[in-house]
Amino acid sequence: MFESFGRGLKLILASIKMGFQDKRLLIPGILTVFSNFFFAILLFLEGKSRVGATDVQGAVGGAVAGAKALGPHAAAAIHHAAHGKHGFDLTKPDAIQNFIGQTALNGPWDQSGMGALQQAATPDAILAVVAILVVWWLTNRFLEGVTTALVYSHLTEGAGTGKFSTACAAVFTSLPAIVALGFTTLIAKRVARFMRDKRGSGIFGMGVNFLASIVEVFWTLAGHLILPAIVIEGTSFWGALKRADRIAQGNLIAIGVGEIGIDTINRVVLLAVCFAGVSGYSYAFYYHLGLSPMVVGLGLLWASTVIVVTAMSIYIRAAFFTCLYVWAIEAEALSEAERVNHRAPGPLAAALA
Repeated sequence: MFESFGRGLKLILASIKMGFQDKRLLIPGILTVFSNFFFAILLFLEGKSRVGATDVQGAVGGAVAGAKALGPHAAAAIHHAAHGKHGFDLTKPDAIQNFIGQTALNGPWDQSGMGALQQAATPDAILAVVAILVVWWLTNRFLEGVTTALVYSHLTEGAGTGKFSTACAAVFTSLPAIVALGFTTLIAKRVARFMRDKRGSGIFGMGVNFLASIVEVFWTLAGHLILPAIVIEGTSFWGALKRADRIAQGNLIAIGVGEIGIDTINRVVLLAVCFAGVSGYSYAFYYHLGLSPMVVGLGLLWASTVIVVTAMSIYIRAAFFTCLYVWAIEAEALSEAERVNHRAPGPLAAALA
């Protein structure tokens, strides 16, 4: 564990150094953070507008339904209630029961909002949410592909050789294959989750759980090797899948992903930054500091730190898997004896030193 942590720390420091040598490598990660903010706000506004509109429609629809349920005297009762006169005609046998039904949980007049949420889940609303999520995912994968292309140019051709426009064009032409990768990844994760949910007890249950873990681990590695193959070599999804399979079958990567603990370190750092923000907010709230210049300045500094740490974690992951892919394709051209002394590329060499 400590060895994995040490390797991950070395790789992170070397990746940061590489990013400072060519700051264009960091741009896609920063854009990813802001795109996440943008789509999260867009999704929130879409949901708020749908639920808000449904609240009004639900109130009107509930009044109409209530009027119909109360019988022929309902219109007059509502008219009198609006003018401050006597309310509903409660002499009707089913009037009280129907009125309670309208105001019950999840009914049209339910004040908890659950009724509005159910009515808001229309086909148009679902389609809008799915469209936002798809574009959100596609934007993140596009920017990850741009990072991969820039890091590949940096490793193979030297610092500053990669062009942002060239990387964007390469990823744009590979969008169909990236979309196919996304759908396949979704299916693989669903299959693994289904296997975990449907597993039995005893030895059989342990076996199913083990198979689900294999699917998750295999596709995590394969998925991150397929994306570089798509972007760097411009292959189709199936071509990239075969390429990743050849890499795995040929044992061209002499180290496992779990042996370099970059994910653990990234999570710990991000958790520490979030904890610092919560602690600072609690301190300001407890001592009633309000929006003083110092509090505003520290808040902006904390927000900037969150953006930088998140962007760096995105960049470091992309750089790590690009290094793995470059190492694999370089090792493929060597004999087994030559691979032993072959130096890993870029930050990966620092991690394995």
